[in-house]
Amino acid sequence: MARNPLTAPIPKGSALAQFTLTMLILEIFVVLFGGVAAIGLRLASPGVIWTVTGVGMAFCLIAAIAIRKSPNVGLVLGSIAQAVVLAMGIWMPVSLVVGITFLALWVASIYWGSKLDREREIRRVEQAQWEAEQEANAHEGTQTEAEDGSNS
Repeated sequence: MARNPLTAPIPKGSALAQFTLTMLILEIFVVLFGGVAAIGLRLASPGVIWTVTGVGMAFCLIAAIAIRKSPNVGLVLGSIAQAVVLAMGIWMPVSLVVGITFLALWVASIYWGSKLDREREIRRVEQAQWEAEQEANAHEGTQTEAEDGSNS
């Protein structure tokens, strides 16, 4: 009898979508705190800063929604959001560290999320093959028992 190669249930949902969505939600907070820091540093008038902050937060939210609806569009929008946060380093050099960190996390979430999704698909196929084998073996065993019973 073949051993089941897959013991845990297959989780639903895309790891890529989960990881990148999480990054975009965190990016909303990064933009918010960047706006607060810009006000504290008096880089522009509060009205301008809050407007730019609000637009940046809304853009991250739209990208997060797009990840769920159309992953490719969401990934492009999310990548643009990462570039914008990184560009904040022009006005606030301290935010460059945060921008680089979040860019690295964004790239890692795309890489690991895609890899995990591919592995889940392989696992799903192997599970289906294993279940088909088990069903065929059970059916074969039933036929053999029936034949043995009729020959007695």
